[in-house]
Amino acid sequence: MPLRGLLKKAKSLAEENLPSEVLDASRKLRDSVMERAPDAVTDALERIGGSEDGDAPATPTASATSDGFTARRDEALQRVKSKADDGLKPEDSLVVVYATAEERDAVAHIETIFDSIDTVLRVMDLDKEPPQTKTQLAKLTGVMVPPYVYINGRYWGAHFDMESLAASGDLENIVANRLDNLSPLAKRMGRVRETYDDEITVENILERWKLGHILCVDDLDAWYEVDKDGTEHFYCHGGPRPVEDMPTVAEEIVAAVEAEEYEATWQLEPTVALDG
Repeated sequence: MPLRGLLKKAKSLAEENLPSEVLDASRKLRDSVMERAPDAVTDALERIGGSEDGDAPATPTASATSDGFTARRDEALQRVKSKADDGLKPEDSLVVVYATAEERDAVAHIETIFDSIDTVLRVMDLDKEPPQTKTQLAKLTGVMVPPYVYINGRYWGAHFDMESLAASGDLENIVANRLDNLSPLAKRMGRVRETYDDEITVENILERWKLGHILCVDDLDAWYEVDKDGTEHFYCHGGPRPVEDMPTVAEEIVAAVEAEEYEATWQLEPTVALDG
């Protein structure tokens, strides 16, 4: 994997696991270095790590170091604003790759494709996920073999599909959520007409459960599935529940989330979270 890819992965892991005060101190130290270091040092740091959001390094200029830092800051703020304008939070994990150890080479190829795009990529090891995750992914996508690449919560294919989308120039628009700008082929690949409401309401929870989506409630998955013989199953809070209890359970979840008693997170199609 290229050095930039390794650095982006390290940054993502640090943001997930380090306390906020440690991250804040690290950012202040980085900013202080970038403000005071000679041009040659800041240029080298940019070439190695890119800007603070993981972009490709800015083109070196003859301006003073402080002016260069201000320009980089303004560029970062503009990227944040651009994502907000398109309905995305800049801290979102926009690209999620579901795969097993057998798809290691394919995942590495996917990471290389996204190296030049301003996004955060997270790889989910299906060997460590609950068994039903593989089943639900295959059911949702109609594809039996990983890897599965989700961008902004929508399935877009595997490594060869990412290659095609990058070659056509559609991939950056997909990451930025500019779906109206996609080519007809890309829209067909992403089944763009399929959209899902992210609200945690009784009606929406029931609808998405019926679609096979998984809702993680207080760290325990809740989902609905149908066997090949047509038998319905509903699982919640670590065990099976009667299917007829689904409306009542949905009401309990909504009430608890609104009361900020715990967290509810959609696991698939798309990934959303409400922090309690």
